Amino acid sequence: REAIRRAANQIEAGQFVCIFPEGQLSRTGTLARLQRGFEMIARHAKAPVLPVFLDQLWGSIFSFRGGRFFRKWPKHFPYRATVGFGAPLSAKEATIPRVHEDLLKLGADCFEQRPELRQHLARRALGGLKRSPFATLVTDGMDGSKLSRGKLLGVSIALSRYLRKTFPEKRIAIVLPASKGAVVANLAVALANKVPVGLNFTASADSVASAIDRAEIKTAISAKQFRGRLPNFPWPPNIVLLDDLLPKLKRKILLWWIAGMITPQFLLARWLELPRCGGHEEAVLLFTSGSSGEPKGVVLSHHNIIGNVAQFTVMLDAAPEDSLLASLPFFHSFGCTVTLWYPLIEGTPIVTYPSPLEAAKNAALVEKYKITVLLATPTFLRTYLRKAEPQQLRSARLVIVGAEKMPLDLSEKFCERFGKRVMKGYGLTETAPVVSVNLPDPIAEHPDITGEIIYL
Repeated sequence: REAIRRAANQIEAGQFVCIFPEGQLSRTGTLARLQRGFEMIARHAKAPVLPVFLDQLWGSIFSFRGGRFFRKWPKHFPYRATVGFGAPLSAKEATIPRVHEDLLKLGADCFEQRPELRQHLARRALGGLKRSPFATLVTDGMDGSKLSRGKLLGVSIALSRYLRKTFPEKRIAIVLPASKGAVVANLAVALANKVPVGLNFTASADSVASAIDRAEIKTAISAKQFRGRLPNFPWPPNIVLLDDLLPKLKRKILLWWIAGMITPQFLLARWLELPRCGGHEEAVLLFTSGSSGEPKGVVLSHHNIIGNVAQFTVMLDAAPEDSLLASLPFFHSFGCTVTLWYPLIEGTPIVTYPSPLEAAKNAALVEKYKITVLLATPTFLRTYLRKAEPQQLRSARLVIVGAEKMPLDLSEKFCERFGKRVMKGYGLTETAPVVSVNLPDPIAEHPDITGEIIYL
């Protein structure tokens, strides 16, 4: 009460009073619940309230990124932030719901000002792969083989040059499960400044044929062994088989691997003829399941995917030791953005496996590689209850589900068996896909921190 009275007195004396209405620094990088203090001050002083939003502070030394304040290097230097000012609200108008709504709108406006959202998706991936080129990014769960960021870039560039030279069409389909080859194929198509099209190879032949026709696809990338498993698949006229082609590009892969490591990013992007801006141009084409008719094509822009990756980056707050299980298909928007483009851009390692239904093998991979983030749908999660042992998921700090409704009983049973809370996300293919997800607060830096922040 004394603080409220003093603040009101300062306003009446003609001073500006700055209030952080959440009452504490954000623990998750997102807007928290607002407290009533600012309402009471405004009404006591009969003063207007000016909503102000601070964007891109997450990652600075003053943020709680990484579960700590101050004791970390800033993500960038110099550290740039965006400040958004809203319209003044009268003391009567400045209620918690109204101010919260205005702050969210300002946050969206500030987010749109981020320069990276205008970039080309392949350029963003290029920047991610140029950092720590010897660090492992992709581990294939089938054979244990690994791809470093630098080698992945070299293989993908060599393949992209072949695709650019051989196929003039804008879109190229990818017909592969989640795997090392699928990562290479998607990245190569993007580096060729073409549009990767994820085809759902589990759908009916008629649905796939409709998608191929509607997208005007003439070329698909696959693998010989996987192609043999799809006898009724309506293949387009041209098929690029990675296991046949990549050995022939071995020398070029080596040269591009070296060039990718020693060439500055801006020169490499210019060498590859990548546009500076992607913006709202088509970056990825996905198709709905077709359960209510013919599959519908969903165009995701560079802005869509880069923006969703940026949002997911804040929510996940990945540490250097974190890794993801990438078993969701890349033709699904959940797998496409979160387990494909997010790792390529942010550098979080992934372990791929071609089927999310094989819970026993997926759980074994989580245990073997100490995977910390498990992504699934409720349907796939249910199989873990039957086929996985509790100790196999011990390393997982986050279990996130999406794509369908999460039954409450499944969430409770999973938590009871594995001791892991299931975080639920919501999204649409059209939103690339994450709209919202509930995540726990980061573990406090100091064990005594329970509610209020203790500055150390």
